[in-house]
Amino acid sequence: MAPKEKQVEVDGFSIRYWEAGQGRPVVTLDSTGWRQTALHDALATSYQVVSLELPGTGDSLANTTSQSMKDLAATAAKAVSAITSEKITLIGTSFGASVALWQTFAAPEQTEALILVSPLVIGPETAPAADSQEAHRSMFAHPENAGKYTPVSQEVFAKEQALADRLAYGVHDAQAESQMGDIHCPTLAVFGAKDRLVSPESARVYREKIPNCNIAIVYDAGHCIIGERPEALINSVTDYAEHWETFIVGHSTTLINP
Repeated sequence: MAPKEKQVEVDGFSIRYWEAGQGRPVVTLDSTGWRQTALHDALATSYQVVSLELPGTGDSLANTTSQSMKDLAATAAKAVSAITSEKITLIGTSFGASVALWQTFAAPEQTEALILVSPLVIGPETAPAADSQEAHRSMFAHPENAGKYTPVSQEVFAKEQALADRLAYGVHDAQAESQMGDIHCPTLAVFGAKDRLVSPESARVYREKIPNCNIAIVYDAGHCIIGERPEALINSVTDYAEHWETFIVGHSTTLINP
């Protein structure tokens, strides 16, 4: 079933979102161009999947209101509250993972399980890309995989980069790191083993600082795991979404091979 496009008004923003499936609500905060993937389709067979277009990303208007990641996360939390009164499984990818982390700080009662895919919070490794093409290439471990997908337009890239710069995304977020111990819901952090954008120390920091955090490292994948190892990411995320209750005592690290 194709997702239905809807809209919610929050904090002066008209926020688009796409909804598909039925069941426990799963909210995804995705990178532009990756809001309708095989992962979303797989989740929608068992859950109500809501994919938010964060203000200032994708085809939304430029966001000149949010002044920090905390601000944007608070807006996202309000949007989720307007969409559902149930507790959610929150999935954030890349930029969306940073928002999801801050959203869990802001509204811990809202999230029953947290999944962070390629989170860029701990010591990012590279400077911001100069243009859309460079940003697109940097997300893949293998150039041939980058060629299978279309980069976002330069206009969207510039708009999103201006927001990222203002929110200090892409630099080490010491405040977020210091608050990780406040996250008590079951958490899964997924990293590509060949991600050039994320510090090699990231997985260790997440595992040590979030009380119930499990780590999955996907072999032979870069930052855009869904674009290089889709089946591995789908299996990891759907399994955790279904069985997170069994991970109440966690801290495992798993290497996902082919």
